[in-house]
Parts: sequence; C-alpha cells; structure tokens
Amino acid sequence: MKRGIGLVLVGLGVFLVVLGALMRFTVVPAVAKAPLSPGESDGGVTQTAQAGVAAKLFDPATLTERVDVPLTVTRYTRGDVPASQTEEAKAGDLAIYDTFQRVEDNAGVVVLANTARFAFNRVTSEMSNCCGANLDGENVEMSGIVPLKFPMFTQPQNYPYFDTSINSTVEAVYEGQEDLDGLPVYKYVVTVEPTQTGTIEVPGDLVGSPLPTFVAPRYYSNVLTMFVEPQTGAIVKGESVQLQTLRGPDNADKVTILDAVIGTTPEEASAGIEYAKTQSALITLLNNTVPLVAVILGAILLIVGAILVLTSKRRQGGSHAGASAS
Repeated sequence: MKRGIGLVLVGLGVFLVVLGALMRFTVVPAVAKAPLSPGESDGGVTQTAQAGVAAKLFDPATLTERVDVPLTVTRYTRGDVPASQTEEAKAGDLAIYDTFQRVEDNAGVVVLANTARFAFNRVTSEMSNCCGANLDGENVEMSGIVPLKFPMFTQPQNYPYFDTSINSTVEAVYEGQEDLDGLPVYKYVVTVEPTQTGTIEVPGDLVGSPLPTFVAPRYYSNVLTMFVEPQTGAIVKGESVQLQTLRGPDNADKVTILDAVIGTTPEEASAGIEYAKTQSALITLLNNTVPLVAVILGAILLIVGAILVLTSKRRQGGSHAGASAS
C-alpha cells in the first residue's frame, strides 16, 4: 500500500517539477511579448494623450511668438498584423506598428504632426529596418529601442533610445526606482543636446540677417523623463521639456519655434498604471509564483514518495528474512 502511494507521489512530484520548469522557461517566454495588435480590444487602434503649455510658440501666419499656449498631444497606434506574418518579420519575432501623432493648440490648430512605422523585436524592443519602417514616409536608419516601449523585463541599466526628432539614438539613463500609486517603476532620463534637424527659409530680418531671405538652421533639444514598469516595459508616465529654435547668421538662437513642457495627462497615467499593475501581476504569477510553488511542492512530494517506497522495500525485505528463519 505504502509503495503504491509512494510511487504516485513520486509521479506527481516529477510532474510538478517539470510543470514549473516549463512554465518558467517555455510558457512565459512565449506569452511575455509585445502584442502584434496593441489596440485589438479598441477596434485595432490605441490612443494616448498628453498635455502641457508652451511658454513660447511661433505663429507662422503672423511671424510672431505666442506665449503660454495650452497644448494637447494625441498619438494613435495600430499594429500591422499581416506585415508581422511575413517570413522576415517572423524570423526576427517582430511587431510592426504604425503611428500618427499630432500636437494642437487650445484653438484646435495643428502645431506639429508626424507619422512613423516601427518594426521592433517583441521582447527586447530592439528596432529593425525592415517591413517598410519609416518616419514621415522617409527611410531612416533606426537602431536602439523603439520609443513606444522598453524591453520586457526591463533591467536597471541604461538603454539606447531612438529619438525620432533627430533620427538617432540617445542614452536613456537609469536614475533609480520609484513608486507610482503602488506600482514599482524605473525612472529613465533622455537628454538631447541642441541638434540641428533641418532648415527653414524665413525673412532675413526675422533672424538678424541683412538678406531678404535666409535659410535658418532649425535646432532641437529635449529632456525626456519616463517611468517604466519593468515587467512589461510599459511607459506609464512621461514628461518632455522641449525647445525648438531658429538660428541666425551668427549661429545664435533668434526665434523660438516651440518652448514647452508636455507630459502624460493624469487620467492617462492613472489608466496606464492600473493596466500595468494587472499585467505585471499576471507575469509575476506565471514567471515566479507558479513555477516556484510547483517546484517546491513537487520536490516535497518526490521526497515523501521516495521515503515511502524505500521504507516499503525495507519492510518487505524484513518480512522475507523472518519467514526464512522460521
């Protein structure tokens, strides 16, 4: 009887240990990935919102600078699932996202707008230059992590972050762990020093040139702060301190195109935090809790089962010896 129970316990123990290992090393890696269609539950498109104030905003209609202008930023993101099913995309385990972003003032006038198509690894968030990846329809060499999210299981370290305004990577510097409404997050800061992003032809007197018109260099700088939930890599909150200017013949800033602080709205941050809590808890359950409990319980059952089998053999051996002596 004991031997039979012991064998059953040994079998259950082996099953639980194998289950724990499979959960940790097979199931979790298969499901802990960026979705191919991030807006699947919202008709295929996700929408995020930011808001802020431009201390200065250039008005091209009047060639003057407006002050203290409220701004809203809306980003729409859609996953191109068919593109992610091509051989090239499957080989790199890539997700393909198309995004459109617009910045509007308080009168609903579009101040800035841009489009992007990103191809990136679903686990590491590393960008790829395949599958039609582009910025505003132009092919750009992309590298580093996608600006939409950090890697799954983000580590407390610096990451190369791709900035779409300068079409280059900038270091996302890890600055420690914080707590947002009960959610542990990592803080990252990306600092973009003044960088020329193009030129604009303007009246010469606007930038201090004696010429009727002057091709003014356009410069961009930014300090971007992001709070990342490490299990999922989700950016749950962020703030951008951005400056765009035009420089004159003396290479000094003459016109401020945009001087603004823009960040995640409280409503958007709250929703993102709650969603990240749910996803993080699920990943923790599958990646840590269930495998650990399964392995520990399996080991206990193995030990108990082995003891029952061994003691049963000894008793059987003792019984045979006694029978022989008589």
